[in-house]
Amino acid sequence: MHDERHSLKTQLAMRVQFVLVFVLGGAIVAGTVYQVRHVPYLDFSQVLSWQYVFLVLLLVGSAISIIRKIATRFFWEVLLTITLFLGTWYLCLLVLPIGWALLIAALLTLSHLFFRNVLLHDIFYLLGAAGVAIDFAGWLSPELLLVGLTLTAIYDVLAGPPEGTIGQLAQKLIKQGLVPGVVIADRFRDLFTTIDQAMKRHSAMLGAGDLILPLALVARAAFVGVWQAGLVTLGTVISAIALARGEMSHPRMMLPALALGAAVPFIVLRLLGQI
Repeated sequence: MHDERHSLKTQLAMRVQFVLVFVLGGAIVAGTVYQVRHVPYLDFSQVLSWQYVFLVLLLVGSAISIIRKIATRFFWEVLLTITLFLGTWYLCLLVLPIGWALLIAALLTLSHLFFRNVLLHDIFYLLGAAGVAIDFAGWLSPELLLVGLTLTAIYDVLAGPPEGTIGQLAQKLIKQGLVPGVVIADRFRDLFTTIDQAMKRHSAMLGAGDLILPLALVARAAFVGVWQAGLVTLGTVISAIALARGEMSHPRMMLPALALGAAVPFIVLRLLGQI
């Protein structure tokens, strides 16, 4: 009986965290895009210039890693860290001067790397994913975003299960100590432990891509208005609630349901001429 109560309590804690990630993610994206309209010092040409610089650095670093055949864990850790640093920096740059944006992004990146605390890790991934989502939404049209989300969801159906390519890669990286996503701790107090300790207690993981892609639709809707972003966020949260009703474990195929939740209100708004 005690074990059953503990299991129910654990699942409840994980479900609350899982849904909260999408609530916070949608709020951060919509709030940031809204604030952009009221930032007097932001020069978007400056933003694009820095994007190109970091994109070149990212591509060069990835090429060197592949050529030198560096260990898989190292390659993916470098790739994810740089991408999320750029996402965090970009998100901060939209509402802060460039110096403060770089400082905050650098501090979060270093904290993520050296402390390996679950809460710091999750904040870094959430802010980084929000920044990347806004960036995608700014570069791509609504139609391209929907096509990209659909193709990625189809690929996730084929490669996402435990025996699939993505599932096997995720399991391999987690065994090597790299968690490529937001950690869903099985107890709230485990948010203050190390990532290794949390994963040993069978915590779950929400992949970075599962968060970025739905948030990109939220960001695109936010370019038009807050209530449009709120509706797309609501669709994503409803999908997250439906997913959370099942067992919170990893690896688990989540993107198709999350994509559907974000895409349905987005498409309806698009057909009504509201996006």
